[in-house]
Amino acid sequence: MPAKSDTRGSEEMGFLYGMSIAYGVGTGVWIDGLAKLSDPGLAILAPIGLAAAFPIGVYFWDDYDRLHRGVPSSMATGLALGAAEGIAISGVHWQHTGGGAISSKTFQGYSTLTFLSATGGGVGGYFFGEWLRPDPRSLAFIASSSAWGAIAGTMLGAGASTGDWKDAASIVGFVGYNAGIAATGALSTFYVPSYNSLKYMWLGYVAGTALSSVVYFFYLSSDANPRHGLIANAAGGLAGLGLAAVLAADVTDDDRKGQRAYFAPPFQLGMTPVPALPGMSMSSSPGGTMLSAFGEF
Repeated sequence: MPAKSDTRGSEEMGFLYGMSIAYGVGTGVWIDGLAKLSDPGLAILAPIGLAAAFPIGVYFWDDYDRLHRGVPSSMATGLALGAAEGIAISGVHWQHTGGGAISSKTFQGYSTLTFLSATGGGVGGYFFGEWLRPDPRSLAFIASSSAWGAIAGTMLGAGASTGDWKDAASIVGFVGYNAGIAATGALSTFYVPSYNSLKYMWLGYVAGTALSSVVYFFYLSSDANPRHGLIANAAGGLAGLGLAAVLAADVTDDDRKGQRAYFAPPFQLGMTPVPALPGMSMSSSPGGTMLSAFGEF
């Protein structure tokens, strides 16, 4: 079996370029917040300039010293997860401090936290990629798990809360988000799911969440708080995810790179010369052309 290439793929670079553009826009917004710019014409300069500068910088970095396999997608995933981490922390703080209007000073604090967490995620992603050289599918697994954990945690917190459900939802959702990252980050060191497996995991999660919603019919004849049904949704989603993960663990991807799929019609038409009739020579053929069709009927 030939050894896997240690050079990054073009799809990885596309992901990193896209995330570097988003990181540039976010950094520009953060700078505008610190500078308290209110003139739209001036405020747009930093986001536009950095949205172009960061992907250009990535291009020259890769051109000078070609990035290794898994590093670009690991950096891009780190940027995304880090930014989501900063936004989540800011959201939890906002919720637990009254959830009022966000002032200029508060925005500066939240945007600084998000910038630092996104930057830390990108740097951490680089070292994670250099250490493990992960398959991009492992990184998709980690990102998916962060979403599963956040959604399930939010529903669990909201459903189990006996006080302000929004406070509990924000805390448990935040814990679930990080638990998902930690669990699959460790799991990815020895297990790499296929994209098809991930697809079935998502289908299992959605199906489990949807099917568990049958619990709400029982609340029609009950005095219990129907919000508690979210606990069943959280459990159902995770159960469907676990079942799909087991059943689709060995599903592989159909890797046929470089082959283009063409549309094949059920039959094809063509014009061909009229053949000579039986017992006649080719010179005595009736002449002309005929319409022929071939294929599956």
